[in-house]
Amino acid sequence: MIRWMLVILACAGAVGCASSRDALKIRVVDDPKGPVRYEGPLAGPHDSMESLAEVACERMLEQPASSHNGRSWGYCAVFFSAPDEEGREKWFVGHVAALQAGGEASERYCVLPIDLVDPSRTEMLALGGAYASLPGRRDWHPTLFLNERTGMTWERDVLVFSLASPDSCRVSSYIGFSRVVTSLRQDRFVPVGTVYNGRGRVEQLASAD
Repeated sequence: MIRWMLVILACAGAVGCASSRDALKIRVVDDPKGPVRYEGPLAGPHDSMESLAEVACERMLEQPASSHNGRSWGYCAVFFSAPDEEGREKWFVGHVAALQAGGEASERYCVLPIDLVDPSRTEMLALGGAYASLPGRRDWHPTLFLNERTGMTWERDVLVFSLASPDSCRVSSYIGFSRVVTSLRQDRFVPVGTVYNGRGRVEQLASAD
């Protein structure tokens, strides 16, 4: 089970210890003599989802220009939690993939491995997408969590990082078990929607902005 997986940091918390190209890479090692190991500057352990998101945003904003007006659209991250030796819950990143643009201007998707240990077999997470116009900027957010391979609602936990500008990192989370979508606001994740159907469509909560 994933709660027994051991995560080993390639760089023990040092922000500048990896090259920019490798700053987001996670290496998964399947050790026959022990639990699976996740290695990389972003892997963890992190004390909370919020601290994971903060560290990830810092690293993602440092990445070189790539696709959208000289910048990346953003990233998806497969994440999970597991207790440490003292029973305290810690948070880890198992894989990071680039957010890519679909057919429509606001549509986004990510290609993620079906099995983190065997990244050659992949499936596409379709995120749909919409823009919210805010003072001075337009923020993109996902409106869909659909597994294009199965045609059904996405089942795994995932974080979606949208990089709208050089200094903006909007973070959404999706929990596969509860199908609840949250957004990071003022340093905490708050519920903004949920998926009620089997086709991945996010329905915004009445209390969400």
